[in-house]
Amino acid sequence: MQFYRRSRVRSSRGHVRLEKGPPWMQWAPWGAGLLAVLIILYVLITRVIQSGSDEDNPPSGDNRTWLEYAWTSAPVNENAVQQLGERLGDNAITMVYLEASAWRTDGTLLEGQYAADFARSLRDAYPNIKVLLWLRMSGEEIAQDERRATAVDLARKAVSEWDFDGVQLNARTVLDNSDFYIQLVRDLRGAAGDDALLSLTVPPDRVPTDPDVPADPTVDPGLTWGVNYKQRVGLLGIDEVVVMAHASGLSDADQYETWVAYQVESYVAAMAELDRPPAISVALPTYDAAPDHDPAVEDIRASARGVKAGINQAGRDGRLVRGVGLYEYKSTDSLEWVQFSEHWLGRKR
Repeated sequence: MQFYRRSRVRSSRGHVRLEKGPPWMQWAPWGAGLLAVLIILYVLITRVIQSGSDEDNPPSGDNRTWLEYAWTSAPVNENAVQQLGERLGDNAITMVYLEASAWRTDGTLLEGQYAADFARSLRDAYPNIKVLLWLRMSGEEIAQDERRATAVDLARKAVSEWDFDGVQLNARTVLDNSDFYIQLVRDLRGAAGDDALLSLTVPPDRVPTDPDVPADPTVDPGLTWGVNYKQRVGLLGIDEVVVMAHASGLSDADQYETWVAYQVESYVAAMAELDRPPAISVALPTYDAAPDHDPAVEDIRASARGVKAGINQAGRDGRLVRGVGLYEYKSTDSLEWVQFSEHWLGRKR
């Protein structure tokens, strides 16, 4: 292809004479096209790299922990609260679930006398912290009308009188399709009010639908929630679900890691289909040995790696996972804090 420019010299016949332009003009359009292609490739490659970086480094700065009843049943120790606030801040823990009550054998609740004082003191030490009432209930307790009503009254008091930021319902052994649980969550949402946070712990899929995921064959299948029930709970105006990815009954850390990844992916897939999905957190177990829980298998390293793998497997919907929770604060030892810093927060020793 040849390019021409108009000559300022006219021929004797009155025609405009065309002359060949300089060589660079012949290649200029090709060069411009090549430059455009390179720019487009650069943009695409940069986006892929950034996307991969997000997956390799999932969000780690919005974490939680559970604080036991002892913090609210005795006068506030300002030095202890100051140390607590520093540790929470150093480990990117932005929310605590505070056990401000304990069930008596007669079904009534013993309230923490210093709950409000403790919450104020902790906020003074660590202004960015959010404090939620930690309500611990079993499936059998939730099925009792009186206990549900008592829990709802306490939730209302915690938000309106103690100035808590919301409520965290830590329910255990709730059967799939339980209407009692649905009713309790609805009542808690109403009692706490629209401005308060409502967080729910949710059970793992103890019977995975994927046959390649290791699982304990002795578990009760009724304790695994189906997708429809997960979504039914997710539609109740809740702000967060915390997947209790522990007590797997497994005896191998690598298998447990695979199991945790499946739990994360399963809940992300269910919640992502909702118009307004709740945020997702995942509990990392730090409590002592218990039925179906071997601390040597279900440790911080394996559980944190499992959460990261689950986020990656969930793809773009993995963004629903906001962080993790240490379950519980009182049983998290110094080694586990180091492991949490290294394997979840990504800090090298």
